Amino acid sequence: MKRSYSRLSVFLIFFILASGSLQAGDQDDYYTGLKKGWQYMQMVYERLNQQYVDDLNPYPLIRAGINGMLGELDPYTVFLEEDGQRRLRIMTTGKYGGLGMEIGLRNKKITVIAPISNSPAKKIGIQAGDIIDKIDGKATAGKGVDQVSKELRGEIGTDVTLTILRPGLNEAMDLTLTRAEIVLEDVGYSGFIAPGTAYLNLNSFTDKAVGEVVKVIQNLQKEQEIKAFILDLRGNPGGLLDAAVNIVNLFVPKDQLVVYTKGFREKEYKFFTTQEPLLPDVPLAVLVDGGSASASEIVAGALQDLDRAVIVGEDTFGKGLVQKVFTLDKHRNVKLKMTTAKYYIPSGRCIQKKDYGRNNEVIARDSLQKNDNGIHKFYTQHKREVLDKGGIYPDVNVSGDTLSYVLMQLIRKSMIFDFAVDYHNHYPGWKDNPVFADSIMEKFKHFISTANFKYECACSKDIERIKKYIQKKHYSEHIQNLLSELEQSLNSELNKEFDQDKEQIAEFLYLDMIEKYFNRKERDRISLQKDKQALKAIDVVRNIGEYRRILALK
Repeated sequence: MKRSYSRLSVFLIFFILASGSLQAGDQDDYYTGLKKGWQYMQMVYERLNQQYVDDLNPYPLIRAGINGMLGELDPYTVFLEEDGQRRLRIMTTGKYGGLGMEIGLRNKKITVIAPISNSPAKKIGIQAGDIIDKIDGKATAGKGVDQVSKELRGEIGTDVTLTILRPGLNEAMDLTLTRAEIVLEDVGYSGFIAPGTAYLNLNSFTDKAVGEVVKVIQNLQKEQEIKAFILDLRGNPGGLLDAAVNIVNLFVPKDQLVVYTKGFREKEYKFFTTQEPLLPDVPLAVLVDGGSASASEIVAGALQDLDRAVIVGEDTFGKGLVQKVFTLDKHRNVKLKMTTAKYYIPSGRCIQKKDYGRNNEVIARDSLQKNDNGIHKFYTQHKREVLDKGGIYPDVNVSGDTLSYVLMQLIRKSMIFDFAVDYHNHYPGWKDNPVFADSIMEKFKHFISTANFKYECACSKDIERIKKYIQKKHYSEHIQNLLSELEQSLNSELNKEFDQDKEQIAEFLYLDMIEKYFNRKERDRISLQKDKQALKAIDVVRNIGEYRRILALK
């Protein structure tokens, strides 16, 4: 049955549905353009309401229009109904059912910011920078971050298959993961990784992060004097702004500007340290990578701008947009989470990468000019030059290790994990002398052969397609034999790859075994011994001359 709607509701519906369709160049006068848009919306909806082939349910149509309108903006401005609000509570509750990874939008693609420690995503080998192309065979293209997050979460114990695109690999990877309860632990491994050099891995910024960090530092100080400190923010996707400011406050004096926010129509807000610092003078290094985002970038960026820490590692993610939540319908608990401002650190740099607003006709050109999408020079407290390219760029660049193709397959098919479990069951005494002997690698080779593990080269899918085509066309036996020979030759090459990557495979095997025999923190402690970025950070904070030179200290 066709329904009639008031002129106001019709205008509202199609202001939503068609807001992105007007050409920015035609909007010489804002109000003239707005009036024209309302008229078009009314005409389109009335025509649909009168003559569309099926009866229309207005609410899903309006909701689709809202999501379409917001989809023209940044990935964090979203319409939240009751189901969608669980994500807002995660940073304070610290628990949810899912895969354990923070995602964002990079170059209009759903990208992994960082997998969470000890999560299904981390265990199967998902890395920062991986692109989630499909979820259970359905493309993520055109979907927002919140919509994809909702699809990734679900009942504990249920499976989901992700199609992953990884920079540097030609072929997509299909990974099947089982959802688990994800518990966000703020502090990971902490301890002394060199005489007098303390290390702390901070995984997230919840409301309890600062208290946990303070407690760890106090306990370390009881153990021995802290002469240098390394704060590891790699893979930390962020969290609460107040927690970030308070973490900075552990290292810098009271009344120091840490971050400020401003927007096109939003009042500027400044956030200062309020307490005396816990570690005001010790040499400090901060480890970052592409998985460091949001609050992590505030901490790293502020400490860099204040010349309080040397930043070591790789470029950060570049997530610096500020959201506010507006209640639209308090009875139905419907809200709008909207980006209203951007984060700026003490030098004046904006953290946000400047890619979401370009080539977008919805954002007015004069607005882009006011926000200035150019790259400019800024200066730290000691007049060191820094750029506002979005994200934080390290003072000392050190690339992290990348997983080989063969190792990725071994992880993806649970061979590493399963072997560690099996070895633990058969050789419980290894704990007394945890040395990785050559015999363990031989046992591992035997294990994967009996498990019918089969290497797949990057062109395996292409070969399967050719096989099917040959069978369909009834090609000669000679052609089929040539293809079989090609497969055998490729498998032989893959066996060579295993031998070439033997050292990296052995390292991952050893770490997994350490985790099974001891615990996760012991694995983290041992892994730092061969961590190139961590080792460089140790060198930086222990070489006072180099440390002072980098920070331009007198």
